[in-house]
Amino acid sequence: MHHPPRMARILSALAGVVFGLFGAEMTFGQLRPDEGRSDAVLYSIEVRNGAGDLLASPMLVGEEGRPVHLNLSTEAGRHTEPLAMSLDLDPSPDGDNLCVGYRLSLDDGFAHSGRMGVAYGQMQSVELNGGGENLRLSLVVARAKTPEFDRILQRHRRPSA
Repeated sequence: MHHPPRMARILSALAGVVFGLFGAEMTFGQLRPDEGRSDAVLYSIEVRNGAGDLLASPMLVGEEGRPVHLNLSTEAGRHTEPLAMSLDLDPSPDGDNLCVGYRLSLDDGFAHSGRMGVAYGQMQSVELNGGGENLRLSLVVARAKTPEFDRILQRHRRPSA
C-alpha cells in the first residue's frame, strides 16, 4: 500500500478548508468582517410645498459616505395629486456631522440642488425656491444601531389595520 507524501496530504487538507470556507460564504454570505465596509445610514426625508402640505416622506437606507438615489412615483389618490420625484443625496463626512449634497426635482421640473450640514439624529431643513416652485426639504440622518435610528423607524411605523 502506497501512502502519499506528508506534504501532499497537508496541502490537500488545506485546500479542503479553503474551498469549504469559500463554499460557505457563497451559500450563507460573508463570514469574515469586511474592514472597508461602512455602517448603514438611514435617511428620513420630507418634501413639503409652499403651503406646508406633505408631498412625500420616503426613507432611504444607504452606507456612510456613499451617494443614494431615489425615483419616486405615486398615483393620484382621493386626497393627493400624482407625484414624480427624483432625489440624489451625496453625503460626505464633516467631523461628527455630514455635509449632504442634494438634487431634487418634482414632475421632471426644475432641479433644486445645493448642500446642507446635518448632525446625526437632528432634523435639518432647507427652503427651495426656483422654477416657480416653493418647496421645503427636511432631512434626518441616523447611523444603524443607534437610538436615533430606532426613533425614526418607530415614528414611520404604520399601525396595522
